Amino acid sequence: MNRMIALWAHPRSRSTVLERVFIERGDFEVFHEPFAHMAFDERSAIPHGDLNNGAPRDYEAIKALLREARQRSPVFHKDMCYHCLAPLKADAEFLLEQQNVFIIRDPARAILSHHAIFPQMPVHAIGHQALYDIFCEVRRLTGKTPYVINAEDLASRPTQTVRRLCDHLQLNFMPGALSWTATCPEQWKAWRSWHKDAENSTSIIQGTADFDEGALHADPRLLAYDQHHRPFYERMNQFSQQGQP
Repeated sequence: MNRMIALWAHPRSRSTVLERVFIERGDFEVFHEPFAHMAFDERSAIPHGDLNNGAPRDYEAIKALLREARQRSPVFHKDMCYHCLAPLKADAEFLLEQQNVFIIRDPARAILSHHAIFPQMPVHAIGHQALYDIFCEVRRLTGKTPYVINAEDLASRPTQTVRRLCDHLQLNFMPGALSWTATCPEQWKAWRSWHKDAENSTSIIQGTADFDEGALHADPRLLAYDQHHRPFYERMNQFSQQGQP
């Protein structure tokens, strides 16, 4: 049986640029947020492109799509746990049939980046709480702590971070997959407005070193979002690979 790797994320966690590495590898069929189609449709307020593209819209059908693809080749899929939290949390079989990797980013950075694209975002869509729920469920099911990547580590030390991830997944490390031609992969088109930086990139870049939290503290709603999700981030971050050799 071909393997399946799940990268579980929250919005604005640098997960898309890590997904791009797997697209560049060429040895996986890559799915970009397939479970988003059960959370959103053409009428949703969230910025989107063409969501009426024939993709399956219910949990079981999306899961069947991934399993069918796995019959052809290894599969990598990236998604947000809040898109499908209740059925995913109850689906031990699906969680256990794949290698589950988690990526986190400091909530203040993620929230301000999210707000710049979708100011009306609801608190649950920040995503850290749902991510932590699935992290805990995978740990309970496997008896092992799942693999956690801190996004700032990915940005500051991409080669080391991706190499460590490949070691963990027992994959060959492909240095050539860390650079690419700036373009929009087909998988991203439904959500293209969210991935402009990734689309225009040619590698994983660190971004702005200085970070001003002023806008967060100036907005009581955003500050409350940070206060709600930060404990879940901190619990997961203690298990991240950040700073490891």
